[in-house]
Amino acid sequence: MVPIIFGPLRTRETPRQSRAVTRVHVILNATAALLAENRLQDLTTTAIATRAEVPVSSIYRYFPTLDDVLLELYSQTANELRAKLFASLDDVHAHTTWRDRLRAVLDVQRSYLARHPYYRPLLLHFATKRGPLAIEDDDHDDLVRFLCNRWESGADGFQGGDPVVVAKTTIQISLAMEDLVAAQADRRSSRPYSQELTKVLEHYLAQYLSDSVSYTHLRAHE
Repeated sequence: MVPIIFGPLRTRETPRQSRAVTRVHVILNATAALLAENRLQDLTTTAIATRAEVPVSSIYRYFPTLDDVLLELYSQTANELRAKLFASLDDVHAHTTWRDRLRAVLDVQRSYLARHPYYRPLLLHFATKRGPLAIEDDDHDDLVRFLCNRWESGADGFQGGDPVVVAKTTIQISLAMEDLVAAQADRRSSRPYSQELTKVLEHYLAQYLSDSVSYTHLRAHE
């Protein structure tokens, strides 16, 4: 299992000393390891404490409930994935057209799910709590703004629509299909749904983006 790259922690008591930060990391990594091996329904704070080799009281010091542990792990993992998606979207040298970048982003997403088996149950768990307005969640604001800024400036040959509406619709489609992909038992059974996601997004975005506009083309005309 690939280790988690942790960002700022959002816990009940903010760990300040390096020893305390390390302990929270150990708790989260133990949770990830258990989720990769067992059903989420079977997860308990006692099991996490045993795996992490810490007292159960250490968990409750930072996380009031088991769901708070899961939420922190989900947030950390989602932030790491989002950073990888941004890097792929922004790599206009390696992916010169919008179709190239779309496929690269979806490849990153598929690879992440495969290499981080604990993320699949977390995704499904919190998908049930997201509700119908997932696109309004703070976690997706940055991605929507990124796409809006690109398309408002005419990048990718955007035309014929409202950049805000198209960006929000694109992310909403991705979220819905991401949940469907995650609901499959394994990578093999999820592959057809991943392929359908690519088709759906390509068909939708082709209404607004131009295949004739590439980063190389834009640079040549500066």
